[in-house]
Amino acid sequence: MTRSARAPWAAALLLLLAGSCADVEERLLPDCTDVARLAIVAQSVPDAAYVPCVAGLPAGWTFEGIEVSDAGAELRLESDRNDRGVRVELRDRCDATDATPIAPRDEGVRTYQVIAAISPRVVGRVLDVFPGGCVITSYDFVRGRHVALVAELGQVVGLRTRLELSQELRSRLGITLDP
Repeated sequence: MTRSARAPWAAALLLLLAGSCADVEERLLPDCTDVARLAIVAQSVPDAAYVPCVAGLPAGWTFEGIEVSDAGAELRLESDRNDRGVRVELRDRCDATDATPIAPRDEGVRTYQVIAAISPRVVGRVLDVFPGGCVITSYDFVRGRHVALVAELGQVVGLRTRLELSQELRSRLGITLDP
């Protein structure tokens, strides 16, 4: 990205961070309807056909933070019914070699599941693989509670197409995503 192309992104980031520090995490929530925040996530993996987002937070779920770099993005979520957080990562690639295919979450996405352990905890990952990238959702849930938590996780983590996001950014804000 050229220096002149970075200027709108820097301005958008400053707008996102404006205000008091008390609710920084809430303001950084990459909600599926907030194209400005999602644009920053999308720029972390410029070839990714999809971008992860928070579709909604059911009762007991909280957004704990986000880290974005030129290597990808990581969202952190927690449930009050579990003692460990959930990590949602956008990467340019992931290894689905040992994963089991499951019903795809969206058109154009291949979705896989990897269960690493089932006792004493249920530890696993869901891989959403698509052109130019993948989303890895990693969880470590208390056995017994895991059934409801995995179901809710499917409602919490959403995917937005880069094309749709790009079109909305251009029409609403006059911003163009790379590439």
